[in-house]
Amino acid sequence: MPPQGRFSVPRQRGTDRGPGQRVSSGDIAALRSVGELFRTLDHAYGGGHARQALVRYLEHEAEPMLRGTYGESTGRRLFAAAADLTRLAGWTSYDIAAHGLAQRYFVQALRLAQAAGDRAYGSYVLLTMSCQAVYLGHGREAVQLARVAQQGVGPAAPPVVQAMLHAVEARGHAVLGEARACSASLVRAERALEASRPGDEVPYWARHFDEAQLADELGHCHRDLQQYRPAAQHAERALQLRAPGFARSRLFCRVVLATSRLALGELDQACALGAEAAQQASEMRSARAVEYVRDFERRLEPYRDAAAARTYRDRVAAIG
Repeated sequence: MPPQGRFSVPRQRGTDRGPGQRVSSGDIAALRSVGELFRTLDHAYGGGHARQALVRYLEHEAEPMLRGTYGESTGRRLFAAAADLTRLAGWTSYDIAAHGLAQRYFVQALRLAQAAGDRAYGSYVLLTMSCQAVYLGHGREAVQLARVAQQGVGPAAPPVVQAMLHAVEARGHAVLGEARACSASLVRAERALEASRPGDEVPYWARHFDEAQLADELGHCHRDLQQYRPAAQHAERALQLRAPGFARSRLFCRVVLATSRLALGELDQACALGAEAAQQASEMRSARAVEYVRDFERRLEPYRDAAAARTYRDRVAAIG
């Protein structure tokens, strides 16, 4: 289901499901399961690995369901599941640097969340857009999107959700060099996460936000503010806590740590970490992963004649 104003993708021959067919609870459960599968693949191997398969699934399975027959309750659940898959299509497009396409998917996901009556998920889509703005260096836009997302969920949102919203706003402030505002948002994020309890009802899309993710956000914020010692400390903690399945996030943290070590004058450690990240990036299909490594290499350029930098270049050249 490519991003368009209306859901009007032509159905190709061979598609089993046709317009007007009744949508069942099993159909919606299948959409949810497929979303989890593609999410897992994205975390481990990058957005480029299965993005085309996800887009085909949207076109040939999810989109015909939207033109099917269903009651109000089933319809809301259907639109919510389609919103999640559409946001994920945007996320994987963002990860391969197809930024305009990603934004169109995000707008479509917002429409689907609205049709589902799910304001909280709409806020999550806005938060995703804020993450993209941070990556593109659009700090003011990132802060504005995060604040609109906060308004969308309201003060009654679970603490984990509140923590995630404040952490992403902090990233926007860090890009802008606004140290005081960044620190205030990070304090709110830390307090919210501390207030969370194991029995809290947390929406599935926020369950990944934990101590490891918060440490990751802290590391990135301090790096962007050129506060390299705390950046290194938080990046190390994120690496210690982060599960192996989140391979791309671990790569990002490793580069933040390498960059911080470099700025602190620890050239050997920085180059060793950078080489590990370059190896990991070669095993993924993620433009963001590649760009993180390139950013490290740009920072390494002033030290290009040092032995550690030469060793780094040799290791990267040997990656097949």
